[in-house]
Amino acid sequence: MKLSPNKKLDVREVLKNLDQYRPKRKGWTWRKKIANQNIGPFIYKETSENLSNSIPLPAAEYFGNIDPQCDYVITTEIASGRFEDDLRRMRMAAWHGADHIMVIRTTGQSHIDGLIEGTPEGIGGIPVTRKQIRATRKALDAIEEEVGRPINFHSYVSGVAGPEIAVLFAEEGVNGAHQDPQYNVLYRDINMHRSFVDAAESKKIMSDAGILQLDGAHNANATAKEAWKVTPELFVQHAINTAYSRAVGMPAEQIALSTVPPTAPPAPKLRLDLPYAIALRELFTDYKMRAQQNTRYMEADTMETTISHVLDTLISRLTSADIQSTITPDEGRNIPWHYNNVAGVNTARQTLMGLDGLTELVEVKQDEAMRSQVRELK
Repeated sequence: MKLSPNKKLDVREVLKNLDQYRPKRKGWTWRKKIANQNIGPFIYKETSENLSNSIPLPAAEYFGNIDPQCDYVITTEIASGRFEDDLRRMRMAAWHGADHIMVIRTTGQSHIDGLIEGTPEGIGGIPVTRKQIRATRKALDAIEEEVGRPINFHSYVSGVAGPEIAVLFAEEGVNGAHQDPQYNVLYRDINMHRSFVDAAESKKIMSDAGILQLDGAHNANATAKEAWKVTPELFVQHAINTAYSRAVGMPAEQIALSTVPPTAPPAPKLRLDLPYAIALRELFTDYKMRAQQNTRYMEADTMETTISHVLDTLISRLTSADIQSTITPDEGRNIPWHYNNVAGVNTARQTLMGLDGLTELVEVKQDEAMRSQVRELK
């Protein structure tokens, strides 16, 4: 299947001969970073390879329509609940610079003890099935050829059918997935023993398939009433899942910690969140960092949310990240509008481009005021 930039994605073409389709590649792919890259009138310090087809940031027309791509993998979460809408959003997000497409599952799938079939509609997400995954991977294979960069497809290995889902993902070319047995216990009331036994099987399958694992610690930030008070517990959750993953044979480079700055203004955000980010990265130096923007403190004002997300991305640049996960500014209030996937991606891209080379000019002070907070968190 080949796409044309001036033609809409044809879902019927995606479904054609789907039974015979196999993914073109498996395993996670990182961006190829280029230091001191010359793009238009500027030299960039922290960028990756350019896209062959893309839509630049709105102000790019004043700079020769340049479209530099940051060094972090950029995530967008697709949660339309309709299979065909998911594919259209993915293509749109890829053109705007996302290369990690995370598809939210439908409400209740965690409690389905087995695999489901077909392409039914979901609530708050899509029912994950073999047909849905294969069609999505087929579409993404065509989209990544169109934009000129590998696109990582991501879903969830959790719930009571974890091992079955893991096998499905390995077979169908899913590149990244959440897997954390504590998620089952803390948020889905699933039997603790079964969750950890299933997780061992799932992690082994994911490891063999080269699937990048994200943990579920970010859910505490998203649900706690006072999220800045649960950061020590987050360290413990990260540690348990990381140690368990290593015990079943998953290599360190395949493990990513899912971390979220826990506050938003009017809280003194950077004074609280920056020491936490530093402590986390010092404790888990061998692992990848998936920095997600805050979802807990959001209301109907999308501008307020966007400003908080800019500050989250600033923390990523001041510390480190391998993946910058974006959040639509209307998440949790409604099924996100198509445009808000683009808005979330552009927030991260605009911030990271504006902060390019920042750490050559400024650094975080490591005096007693900072170190005492870091020590207390540890």
